[in-house]
Amino acid sequence: MARKLTRTIEGVVMSRPSQEKCRLCSKLSVTEAKLKHGVEGDRCWDDERCHNRRSYYRHRGVRNYNRKQHRRQSIAPELSQPTQTAILEIPAPAAPAAIAHFYRETKDSPLHAIGAELWMGNHRVAKIEPVHCLGLAEAQVRMLLMRILEGFSSHSRVKIERFRSTVELHPTNCPIRPCPMHPNS
Repeated sequence: MARKLTRTIEGVVMSRPSQEKCRLCSKLSVTEAKLKHGVEGDRCWDDERCHNRRSYYRHRGVRNYNRKQHRRQSIAPELSQPTQTAILEIPAPAAPAAIAHFYRETKDSPLHAIGAELWMGNHRVAKIEPVHCLGLAEAQVRMLLMRILEGFSSHSRVKIERFRSTVELHPTNCPIRPCPMHPNS
């Protein structure tokens, strides 16, 4: 695609800025683009230019990346060669972290089940199997969560006051059997 060039004050030749309308059009199919910008649309479609322009905008990122890589290799070929990278292991202090697993469809949906895990650094040290919450009131669910934290505290001998993270799982992933979500199991 031939692009118009403009001169800046310093005399450096720069390309014209990309057209947002053409970039957005390039994401449409050809028929959608012709409908939107052709005779029935805003009449900016030009059969001679638009196919090339749409291809340019669709592949612009890849072409720029390849061009940049080629420039880097031609400037400093010794720097572009892959070097062996050192992998450093930094031991982090292992603090206990409790993670709650909530089995429900959305955050506003009633809880189907609750499970939990206790992690020390990169290792899971304890796990509470999921428990159905069907029919439990909100206060009873809170009490169950507090008992889980107390159990983790006694297991790790460190006071765990809250869950560091929560994981939302769909009720169809409930591993408890028998389960109302899996009546045939």
